[in-house]
Amino acid sequence: MNAKILKHAVTSFFSAMKTKNIVPIEHIVDSTKLLENKVALITGGSGGIGFSIAKSFVESGAKVIITATDVEKLKLCTEKLGDSARWVQLDLRNLSNLDEKVRTAIECFGKIDILVNSAGVHSVKSMTDYFNTTQEEFDNIMQVNLKGTYFISQKIAEYFVKNKVKGHILNISSSTGGEPGWSAYRLSKHAIENLTLGLAQKLSVYGIVVNCIAPGSTATNLLSYKDGDSIATTDNVIGRMVMPDEIASYAKILVSDLGNMVLGETIYISGGRGKFDIR
Repeated sequence: MNAKILKHAVTSFFSAMKTKNIVPIEHIVDSTKLLENKVALITGGSGGIGFSIAKSFVESGAKVIITATDVEKLKLCTEKLGDSARWVQLDLRNLSNLDEKVRTAIECFGKIDILVNSAGVHSVKSMTDYFNTTQEEFDNIMQVNLKGTYFISQKIAEYFVKNKVKGHILNISSSTGGEPGWSAYRLSKHAIENLTLGLAQKLSVYGIVVNCIAPGSTATNLLSYKDGDSIATTDNVIGRMVMPDEIASYAKILVSDLGNMVLGETIYISGGRGKFDIR
């Protein structure tokens, strides 16, 4: 090689080393270590989807703090999850003590790296009967599903920024958020997807990753499903219900380092419902 060309190549290499921040590529292959040393706060963690996510996180090396309103159910779920789990009672209909609740959650394991907003409520009447939806039903759904998600995300994001935590926030929406919004529930879930996009834009500059999962009809206790029941359905073109474990698997990826390049997305796990199969 010509000496002048060689000298130029060497000079260019060392110049690049000085001016570029070189980030090594990491290949994570062991799913049992995907969330190793991470701590996750999961609202609605005693529910079917929330509990499945908590279980998946623990199996992947994380510690979890689950929240809900029912203390006895929280205790039972925490016992099932084992030593890597703690619980904090939290009612998103009352945000007056939110600061205290967040502090309590942080104290459980000394930090929080992940927030999963899985808490949510709905009303059968408001989902099926527009003309008889009451203001009380509307306010309750919006309070928990939207306002609660908004302000606990705000508190955790403040904690992330203050402590320089490159954390993850994952919102749980619904495939109905992609459908015409004449019900309070659908409106709340559509808003969650837009909030996800907004928070991703606002928080990505701090290294905080925000995404969303929108499940279709899921075989959980909320819909009176139990082990052994048929999961056949006409709710989607696939012809079966979504399983909580499917949602948990995607959740695990999105809050791990594998999800760091996914920003502001809503992943529909719905068999097409809410995307091209609109009811």
